[in-house]
Formats: sequence, structure tokens, C-alpha cells
Amino acid sequence: MTISYSGNFFRLLLRWKGSIWRSVWRELLVFLVLFYVIRFTMPEFITQFDADGARGFRKKYKLLCNEFNEYTKLIPLTFLLGFYVSNVVSRWWCQFECLSWPEDVLSVLCMVLPLEESRPVRHQIARYLNLTSALAWRDISTKIRLRFPHVRNLVDAGMLTDFEYKKLKAINEPSPGIRWLTPLHWAQQLITQEVSAGRGQLQYMSTLSNEFRSYRVSFRKLYCHDWVCVPLVYTQVAALATYAHFFFCLFGRQHHEGDENLDLPFPLFTVVQFLFFVGWSGRTSCVLSDWMTTISSFLISLISEEPPSFEEDFFWRHHHEQIKQVRNGNCKIEMERISSLKWGRIDLSRTSHKHPPKLHTYLEMKGLEPEEYKNRKKNKFIAW
Repeated sequence: MTISYSGNFFRLLLRWKGSIWRSVWRELLVFLVLFYVIRFTMPEFITQFDADGARGFRKKYKLLCNEFNEYTKLIPLTFLLGFYVSNVVSRWWCQFECLSWPEDVLSVLCMVLPLEESRPVRHQIARYLNLTSALAWRDISTKIRLRFPHVRNLVDAGMLTDFEYKKLKAINEPSPGIRWLTPLHWAQQLITQEVSAGRGQLQYMSTLSNEFRSYRVSFRKLYCHDWVCVPLVYTQVAALATYAHFFFCLFGRQHHEGDENLDLPFPLFTVVQFLFFVGWSGRTSCVLSDWMTTISSFLISLISEEPPSFEEDFFWRHHHEQIKQVRNGNCKIEMERISSLKWGRIDLSRTSHKHPPKLHTYLEMKGLEPEEYKNRKKNKFIAW
């Protein structure tokens, strides 16, 4: 989870969400319980069974602890975790860069189809681009799947019409899992129809095709990252090295009578190491799938599919409602009162569908009157 890093040093250390404390507190609690169990029980065990020292339990126990402490120095934990974490972080950043934005495609689309009579087509294509994102991301992200548990929920969100939903459902039955390509194919067919009708600028078609390709490739890369993770052996080696190191620390960091070092009641340095290494290590899982044959057959069959005709969706009706209010000369306040959908920095989708996202950050709204700040909850919007 991405957390804001603003604030001073102490506020940064005391943050809970997304912090190292939240990620390792269970493992740290188990480690400390085992550490103190060994610390308090072993001397009692030795005193009970070898009080006079004839059997040499105390000496053997000290030699065992020293041997385990030497074992902790033999494990190249920093090297193993550094290699593993660098791979995981680089994959994470690559996945972030694969999150596509539709602005590049839409800016070129406005140059290809600049006429006012092509405006419904531009609006329909913009909706298809967002629909592609929703269909693809809900197969990868659990948060998006919670927001749209079923494809039918996209109809409630205004991103899909009933007729389009039926077509997607029929397409998904023979080729499950790749219906996210269908809206892009519909968008390309709509552009071809507009250009064939003489309402498009042919000199920009090559640029638009490249933008569509980049948009489609970004989703394919996301699926590849989701399907093929870091090799399991890397994860096993990193986890085994980390937990073996701290298993040896359970005995190797114990204090013994006669030692010259200071007997601290709390193993501070060991806990700091635990926070560093256990918090540093990550866990991944691998899911492999064979999909190239299915997707190739699916694309060939889509050529015969006609794109759905234009239908006025929720956002189209809202936009025309605003235009009507402006042409009638009404003021901005009256227009916002009549409209059920807000623009600007307010979340558009919270009033347009029944599945608002689970959000976590509250930010103050600017430009409000002083009396409107009395109820702070109503005067804050939730940031994504």
C-alpha cells in the first residue's frame, strides 16, 4: 500500500499503516517469546539436572550458544536479501509503469476525429478505454475486484451498457479471461467507420495506431507480471536464510555467567537486526498459465464482430445537462445543485455506482466558507 511520507522524522517512524511495525510485529513477538523462554528455562534446567556441574551441562550449553553465534556470521544474509529485494522492487516499479493512462490515446483521437458530429464516437471510445482498464485490472487487483465484484457492476458504474454487457458475456464463454480486449477492438472499428465515412484525418492514423498498441501492450505486461512471478527458489532461499539466521540468534545471543559483555535485559541489537532483515524480505507466489493459443483465436474471431451502436450513458447525459444549464444562463451554483455528478477534485464515481472504493486518506477541501468548516468530516474529500 502506498503511504504518504510527509511529516517529521518521529511522525514518520510512528506511522502504522504500511510501516515496518505492522509488517513484522507478529514474527517479532514470536521471536521474543522464544528468546525469553530459552533465557529463563535453560539456566533452571541446568541447575536442576546438573547443580554441581559434574555433567558439564553449563559448559556444553555455552559452547553450543557460541557455535550458533558463529553460524550467524556464515550466512551471507545481506547479499541474499539484497539480490532478492532488488528483483522484487524492480518488478514492482515495472508494474507501476504499466498502469496505463488514456490521455495519450484520447489526445491523438481528437486530432483524428475533430468534427462535432464525431463527438458521440469520441465519447464512446473514451468509455471503452476506461472499460478496458476496469476489465483488466479486476483480474489482477483484489481491490478493483472488491470494487467491481461482477462485470454487471460496471453497468451500474456507467462504464458499460446492458447491450454491451450481453455481448461481453457471450464472448467470454468460449474465451474466458481475455474479454478486456473486446472494448479496444470496438474502439478500433468505430475509428475505421468514421475514417471510411470521410470524417477522419488520415495523416494521424499511424500515430493513433501506435498509441493503441502501447495501451494494449501495457495491459499485457501487467498480466505477465501477475502470471510469472519471481522464481520460487529465490523466495525459498531468502526466507530460509532469514529464518535460519534468527533461529541461531535464539541461542547465539544469549548471555552466560562469566561473560565480559553487558547483560542487557532486552536484546536491542538483535531486535534491530530482526526489523531490518525480516522487514526487508518479501514474499511472492507464482502463477503460470498458457494463454497464447486462446488469445490468438479470440482476436481472429473478433474481426467479424460489429461494434455496439452509440447509447447515451450516465456521463453523456450529465454533460449535456450541464451544457443545457449554461445555455439557459443559469449560474454555476444552480447547475451544481441540479447535477448529481460533481467535477473537479471530487470523486466522480461515488455517486454513479453502488460500489464506492475503500479509501484511506482524508484531505481538506479548499475554497470553502469559514462556517462550512464546523463539521470537518463533511468538509473533507477522500483521496485515492
